Parts: sequence; C-alpha cells; structure tokens
Amino acid sequence: MQCLSCGMRYLSEAPAYAALSETLAWSKQFSRETKARKRREPMMAFIDQKTRWRLRLFRDNEWEYLLKEVPEGRVLDVGCSARNNLPPAYTPYGIEIAKDAAAIADAAMQKVGGRAVHAPAIDGLDQFADGFFDGMVMRSYIEHEAEPKAVLSKAHAKLRNGGVIYVKAPNFGTINRMVRGVNWCGFRFPDHLNYFDVTRMRKLAAATGFKLKLKNTFSRLTNDNFHAFLIKV
Repeated sequence: MQCLSCGMRYLSEAPAYAALSETLAWSKQFSRETKARKRREPMMAFIDQKTRWRLRLFRDNEWEYLLKEVPEGRVLDVGCSARNNLPPAYTPYGIEIAKDAAAIADAAMQKVGGRAVHAPAIDGLDQFADGFFDGMVMRSYIEHEAEPKAVLSKAHAKLRNGGVIYVKAPNFGTINRMVRGVNWCGFRFPDHLNYFDVTRMRKLAAATGFKLKLKNTFSRLTNDNFHAFLIKV
C-alpha cells in the first residue's frame, strides 16, 4: 500500500507478534527467502553468491559510526538476534522477539553485565527506566516493526538527553529498487512491513523527537540500505 498523504509504502496487514516469535522468526524467514530467490532467479542467485566480495569494497563500517557518536555506556540493541554483536566498549542490552534467539543473547549479555529480554519492542522498552540508555541500535529492525512511530516515541523516553539511535534499514529510494522492481532484495513478505526512504525516515524522526543525521549521504542512491543516526532533541 502507499499512503496518499505522505507517500509511505507499507504492508496493509502485519503478522501477529506471536508469529514473529516462532514461525516467522528472522532466522527461519531468511532461510526461506534465500531458497525462494534461488528458485525464482537461479542465475542471479549464483552470480550473487560468487561475487559476495563486492560487498566489502565500499562497505559502511557500522560499529565505527556508532562508536564515534557513543564512545561508551549502556547500549540497547533492538532486534538483537541470538548474539551480543555490540562492541566491548558497551554494556550490552537487547530486545528480541524470537524466543530461542532471545535466550541465547541474554546468556551472552549477562556475562558482561547486561541482559536481553524476549518481547516485542514496545513491551521490551517498558522494562527499562527512562533515560537509562546512552545509545540504541536498530539494525535491520525497523522494517519489521508494525508500530514504528510508537516504538521510536518510547525509545526517545528511554534515552538520556542527547542519546542516539543508529538505524540501518532497506532504502526504498535506491536506484537498484527501481531497476530490479519486484525482485529487489529489500522486498520480503510478510515480515518486511515498512519501506522507508530517507525522506520518510526523516519525517518519522522529527515526529518522534529526533533529528536525523544521514551517514551514507553520497551512496544512498546506489546502496540497498541507508545508515542514519536519530539524535534525541
């Protein structure tokens, strides 16, 4: 669907959170989608697999981005998956909707003073005090969230003054999406619910008390993802 007012693209129906916890968990969906793409476009899938090295040529250093904005402190990884991916400079916290992944992440984070909770993002954020976090990570998460505005509003309260959220999400404004059409890698149904470009992400940030700072300014037209900081104002 496309909103006639703001131009945002989204799925009209979202899976229940319970389904995202079990049958539509990211790990299962990723495996299914990989197999489906091999069936649809076997030659393209083969070329993609054999040229994965190309992704490292101009790869954005995501953790370097974050460490410049948040050198240390308590950082929350929303949609953290099964591992503690955060740099050792941080006390790591996580929220993960997939039950099995949340348990693994919690064990890893507790070893270094943090913890992970198994919950949808809004409910998970409620388990922490206002102003508790120095930073947050929403890396390949917000496109899965049925209530992104509510989540960002809640996240705003949980960040200290001047705290930031690092966001990485599929970039609907990329030229690759226009060329590839329905075969664009950013489309994944039914768990990719929202399709942001930089303009729509900037509007959402402003509506929830943040200022957007885009990192990959020059590559955003050719990159399938955009990288940005939402700075609490």
